[in-house]
Order: sequence, then C-alpha cells, then structure tokens
Amino acid sequence: MEKKNLESKTALVWKMAIASAISWELAKLVGSDHPYLAPISVVLCLQTTIDQSIRYSFHRMVGTAIGIILSASLVSHLDMNGWILGLLILGGAFIAKWLKLDESVIHQVALTIVLIFTFERKSKDYAFDRIVDTMIGIVVAILIHMFLFPPDFTKKAAKSLEKLSGQLSEILSELSNWIQVEWGQEKGNIIENKINQFLQELHSTKDILSTATNSLKFNPFGKKHHSLLNNYDMELKKMSKCYDYISTIVTTLKEWEKEGHLSSTDQKEAGTYLQTISKFFGNLNVLQKGELKKGNDPDMQGLLDLLQTQIRTNSQPGYPVYRDSFQLETQKLLKNLL
Repeated sequence: MEKKNLESKTALVWKMAIASAISWELAKLVGSDHPYLAPISVVLCLQTTIDQSIRYSFHRMVGTAIGIILSASLVSHLDMNGWILGLLILGGAFIAKWLKLDESVIHQVALTIVLIFTFERKSKDYAFDRIVDTMIGIVVAILIHMFLFPPDFTKKAAKSLEKLSGQLSEILSELSNWIQVEWGQEKGNIIENKINQFLQELHSTKDILSTATNSLKFNPFGKKHHSLLNNYDMELKKMSKCYDYISTIVTTLKEWEKEGHLSSTDQKEAGTYLQTISKFFGNLNVLQKGELKKGNDPDMQGLLDLLQTQIRTNSQPGYPVYRDSFQLETQKLLKNLL
C-alpha cells in the first residue's frame, strides 16, 4: 500500500512539472504577458482523480469568469482600498451563491476579484490573460492527467477488500471456536470489539472502492477494470450483510451461553455453519497481478446450499429460542451469499 501511495505521488510530481512547463509555453505562444497564470491553474486543478479535476476546473473557470465580469470594468474607476475590495467580493460571492454554485466557485470569485483589483491597474491585459491562461492551464492539466499515468485505484481497492475478507473470515472462525471449544468462557465481549473494528474497516473499504470507481471516470485506459470493480462491489455487499449477521448472532450466543443449554449436536452444527461461512469469505475474488483469480468455486457454493438444506431439516432444537434464532439468521445470510 505504501509503495502504491509513493508511485501515485511520483506520478503527480511528473504530471505537475510537465503540465506546468507546457502550459507556460502555450500561454506565451498565444501572446500572454502573464504566462504564470496557466501553470497556477495546472497546480490547482490536478486533483486525485480525473473526474475531480474536471469538476474543480469547471468551478475555477466559472468563478474566474464571474470575478472578471464583475470587477474588470469597474476597477479603473474605483479607489483602491480595502472597503471597495470588500464590496466587490461581497457582490461577486453573493452572485455565485444566488446561482447556487459550489463553495469552491465562491472562493475562485473572491480570488479573481482580489487579483484583478491588484493587477488590472498595472497591466490592462491582466483580465484577458487570466481567462485565457486559466483555460490553457485547465485543458493541459486534464489532458496530461488522462493520458500520462491516469489515476486507477483498482488494485488499492482489491488489497483493501482482500484484507477485509480475511478479517471477516477470522471473526467467523473465532465464533465457531467459541461455540465448539471455549463455550462458557464469555468470549462474546472480545468478539464484539473485533466486530466493531471490522465495521470501521468496512467503512474505509467502501470509501476506497468509491474512489476507485470515480478514478475510472474519463480514464481512457480503465475500461477493463469496470467489471472488476462491479465484482468487488458485490463482494463488499456480501460482507456488509455478514456484518449484520455476526452483529445479531453474537448477542444471541451471549444470551445462549448464559442459559448454558447447548447440546453437543447444537455445538457441532453451529460451529460447522460458521466455519463454512468463514471459508467462503476467506476465498473471495481479488485482484492478483492484474487478473481476477478464482474464488468461491462450485464446491463452496454447493456446501452453502447443503447448509441451507440442513438448517431447514434440522427442526428438533436442543434449546428452541436461541437455536432457532441462530439458524434463522444463518439462513437469511446464506440467501444473500448465494
């Protein structure tokens, strides 16, 4: 993970340097007296994903246009003091707010007004150069972002998903071990803490998967990974369902343990169910060397089907309330996994 983060930062450094150099030279080529405005846009518009860069670029362009329209024609007729500047910013910001534009547009409006207010008196072409150079910087930044090492967080999502499935598999295995070996030792609270930690990782993985999906928008080389991310999303939904399951049954098991009514048959069956589900989540599809490795094979699917059949037919409980509750929740989960 650290290696991937380093590679991502290295790519950003190269993109920023190359795009800044190109945009400066293009700005000079079209006759700008303020070519530094183009690389400023490059630096600001290179965001984590291409989609974010495009949205930020749009906000910057709109904010710049509003700021120039409002202040460029007025600045030469107004006194240069803080009160006038404040009134111009107030007017421009309220226009952006009235148009229901993003907060970042308001910032760009204010920034443009400040710069126009400062430099337009010294250089009559500053407002024109700012709009042209901003556009040049935006276009160069987006093109470089798209075609030079475009961001793709698919592998990062795969690693996070693989880690999460291993964590879930371990919790299920511990639940099975609690029932079969450590019953009566009140392991419920320890497992509940691990379930809470798993929930935090689940939210983190959802965020990473969302970023990975967004990173493929406008990525000309990312089409082959769309199906992978769809698979990851389905597997993540299964894990989320399983989180609901283990959160429910651990409460049932704690109450069951207090009663102490656990027959050897119940012990064996419940432990087997949990071990099988543990193996299922320990064998999920993940990205390995750019390809989808085989997981959740037919044998595993058949075993889950067999478990469903066993739960339906085993209707003679050792202790009805807790056993029925456990089997009901397990059956609901299996329907979501198959």
